[in-house]
Amino acid sequence: MSTDNDKKYNLESNPLLNGERRPFGAVPYDRITLEHFVPAVEECIRKEEVAIEAICNDSEKATFENTIARLDYCGTELSVVVCAFNALINARSYDEILAVEEQIQLLCTAHQNNISLNERLFARIKEVYKGDNSNLDTAQKRLLEQTYTMFVRGGANLKGEERDTYRGLTERLTALSLKFQENSIKDTDAFTLHITDAGDIEGLPEDVIESAANLAKENGKEGWIFTLHRPSYLPFITYCRNRELRRQIYMAYNTIGAKGNEFDNREIVKEIVNKRLKLARLLGYNTYSDYILAERMAQNTDAVFSMLGRLTWSYLPAARKEMDEIEEFARRHEGDGFAFQRWDFAYYSEKLKEQKYNLNDEMIRPYFELNQAIYGAFYLATRLYGITFKQNHEIPVFNPDVKVWEVYDYDGRYIALLYCDFFARKGKHAGAWMDSIKPQYKDGDGVDHRPHITLSTNYRKPMPGKPTLLNHDEFNTLMHEFGHCLHGILSDVTYPGQCSPNVLWDFVELPSQIMENFATEEEFLRHFAFHHKSGESIPEETLQRIKKAQTFKAAYQCVRQVGLGLIDQAWHNISEPFDGDVLEYEQSVTAALRVMPVIKETGITPQFGHIMSGGYAAGYYSYKWAEVLDADAYSRFKEEGILNMKTAQSFRDNILSKGDSEHPMELYIRFRGRKPQIGALLERDGIESICQHL
Repeated sequence: MSTDNDKKYNLESNPLLNGERRPFGAVPYDRITLEHFVPAVEECIRKEEVAIEAICNDSEKATFENTIARLDYCGTELSVVVCAFNALINARSYDEILAVEEQIQLLCTAHQNNISLNERLFARIKEVYKGDNSNLDTAQKRLLEQTYTMFVRGGANLKGEERDTYRGLTERLTALSLKFQENSIKDTDAFTLHITDAGDIEGLPEDVIESAANLAKENGKEGWIFTLHRPSYLPFITYCRNRELRRQIYMAYNTIGAKGNEFDNREIVKEIVNKRLKLARLLGYNTYSDYILAERMAQNTDAVFSMLGRLTWSYLPAARKEMDEIEEFARRHEGDGFAFQRWDFAYYSEKLKEQKYNLNDEMIRPYFELNQAIYGAFYLATRLYGITFKQNHEIPVFNPDVKVWEVYDYDGRYIALLYCDFFARKGKHAGAWMDSIKPQYKDGDGVDHRPHITLSTNYRKPMPGKPTLLNHDEFNTLMHEFGHCLHGILSDVTYPGQCSPNVLWDFVELPSQIMENFATEEEFLRHFAFHHKSGESIPEETLQRIKKAQTFKAAYQCVRQVGLGLIDQAWHNISEPFDGDVLEYEQSVTAALRVMPVIKETGITPQFGHIMSGGYAAGYYSYKWAEVLDADAYSRFKEEGILNMKTAQSFRDNILSKGDSEHPMELYIRFRGRKPQIGALLERDGIESICQHL
């Protein structure tokens, strides 16, 4: 039987709690085990509860400093522990880690409910909110407004049984989201395509074949093994000449979470959206989308549907023209009777791109070796913002693949740590993302606590001694996530709750998406895009082809994103509980946008982690919303010089450094001189010129 002394000793020896840090206050991942996390979270929650109790018991009149600011600061230790764990699980979702994640998430949900439903605490917050705040600066007024709003939206005004209902709904939604995420990962990992006939891998790039052969060898099999992880799936569906095998892997990928097996997510989807509806109604909103959008730049569903409708009207005719061209190209090669299907799209569109622009991924890859691409991203940050990067080999990491860089400002001042985890592996979450391990803020003594940022992708890990070569889409992904990282690195706020990238969801993608614009700029590429063997600069002719191909399938890609936004809104605009067929409902929502045959067994919803287990519920439109912003914002760089440090400094001062210290529209107008306009996006995607020829 453990004693209080044993518990005290265990906490004192816990590297997450005992002040044991590495250089720059780095988390000591070399000393941490899974067993350390739950006790650390429990202890941090206990400390925060004590701090909140002190706020509630303060005999002084409630003020911004003794209530709002104190509350914002008191959660920083818990945030670091939870974010340190998130970095681990986002890169390694094994069963034992998932079990710990469930404990942590449920503890944190209950803790957040205890805070937002604390009547004495809310009474003090309301007292400050209703009082005279004319002496507060802009950031303080926004923190006060956001704190009050967060409590109201967190159930603070609920009474009696309604509070218990709120607790039950939020805790159940946490559990459902975790299960949805677990099912998606496990269903992805469960599928393998084992090939033994060399004729069946014709058309695939050599490095893809080599990786598949190595995977087969690791599993004690002959031949080649392909999986549903993107570094394996995407080149297979794009280059494999065997149409039947393309069909098989397409169907497996597009039925993740919907195969009728133990990992099926469809019933979970229904419970999630119905519980969200009930939560919204409890808080006084007609739909969950109404609840979410009340705290977004868009503000309401009318604004979202207006934007999605404008994009549909602008892009759908061009998307149909693009699809007709791809299908016609396929029939020229396969015969007039060829029945084009979805598993043919990537294959024939890549062939058409190669014919139209004399360009394919394998021509581009030699010039985008990963280390050179990283250098390119760092070079751009240096040219624009004056910051520099120094690799640190001593800081402990959460996986052996991870590399760490110290980041310094133009005056030599240390400003951040950047952890980069580039390679796909079994159990790792799909896609690419940025996250924070430690937030940026300035404490009461004026000490600037600098952020620790993570950048994660799922590039194919090369064989020993071989380079990692990126195609242009993969390089775009690097630039996108690096943009998120710069948002975090350059944060310069006082209060932790306002640090970048903690901004409104439909603003958060602006700093990331604007970076993608540089990925086709010759003035930038000339500084790092060298052949990984010969060292020769990327040919002028290839650069021009990349720029010309930039608008290839742009309309289709936009319509696809609009469709995803509509699916999201459809699930979160229900006003009655849903008990229908998940896939049929999804397909009915996107019917008007359809440019390819429907396959009734497939769908995105059962694996749509962004909206079912991530933070984009009722907010997936944000990607297109921010695309309007990024194209319009980048047009200023185009006007004044893409490497113009004065323009970049304005972007840093008005967007990147400000976090949530001001309303994002005010920040955008300060940078651009006006509200955003859609014209730059249409021009960039070539839509105006395409529509003229319809």
